Amino acid sequence: MLLTTDQELARYVRLDSNDFPDVLPPEIERLEQQLLQPVLGTVLLTWLQAQYDAGVAAGSVAAQLLGVVQAPLARLAVAGVAVELQMTISSTGIQIVSTATHKTAFQWQTKALEKTLLRKGHLDMVELLRWLEANRDASDELRAWAAGPGQDYRQQLLVSAEEFSYFENISNSWPVFEALKPLMRRQELFILESQLGPEFLQELRDQVRTRALSVENEALMQLYVRPALASLTLARAVPELGLRLTGDGIELMVARIDDSNEKEADAGLDQLLAARAHEAQRAADIMLEKMRAYLARTASATKYATYFASKPPTPEAIPLNTVESRVYRLI
Repeated sequence: MLLTTDQELARYVRLDSNDFPDVLPPEIERLEQQLLQPVLGTVLLTWLQAQYDAGVAAGSVAAQLLGVVQAPLARLAVAGVAVELQMTISSTGIQIVSTATHKTAFQWQTKALEKTLLRKGHLDMVELLRWLEANRDASDELRAWAAGPGQDYRQQLLVSAEEFSYFENISNSWPVFEALKPLMRRQELFILESQLGPEFLQELRDQVRTRALSVENEALMQLYVRPALASLTLARAVPELGLRLTGDGIELMVARIDDSNEKEADAGLDQLLAARAHEAQRAADIMLEKMRAYLARTASATKYATYFASKPPTPEAIPLNTVESRVYRLI
């Protein structure tokens, strides 16, 4: 594990005593595999673990990386076990902690703490990704990470919550962006491929994945492709992510900012959601139209050559009536 002591935990989560809860290690191990491994990759994660076990030198690249890794680990792990920390299980049942000087927190207090730790922990993940990108040339290990094939987060044209929020505001939310990824892939396949052609879309994907966007492709991405993809994704996300499939059925997933969130959605909320989805789709349609016009003006054998070569030729107009026509047709 990359976080094993109460001193490390106390840097990010307030502790009442020098105590490392025994329910934390399984949760930390789970987060390392499910949250960190897709971002760091197996090789970099294994290297960091070896550095941690051997004792990282202060100020080293490993120490800096460990710091930005431990922040989300600590906060998200404690959030994940907050309920378990309040009770014990024995052969006589489930008991809460209550003594002359300590008692279990109220439910609303526990939920507030969970929400705060989750929000901060997911922002820590955004900061981890930002640090990795900013320091990808700082060591051989980070250069190998940047060049590695296993970077799941660079498999789509919008690669981070920050990048998505620049065009459609999701408050840099890591969990929201993760939930949007399947929808983004679908919009790339269904919409962008038909607009750009499969060959040119693949060129953009390859250059995004390898951080090698050409100047002209970067201009196209920033002006049209990224904002169109963000709006297309949001237009689909509003209706689709409002529902969640569970083992018990289909649940409504619309939250309100108050202390009693667990109640039915307000009347008229469906109209608000439909209006938001419609506005996002309208913005996407405008961007796609502008993108097509831009490519029609600028694409040539030397500029946007892949698009120019793969774009199907415009069929020649067939005249409605000619001198040889036996029947004269009206429009």
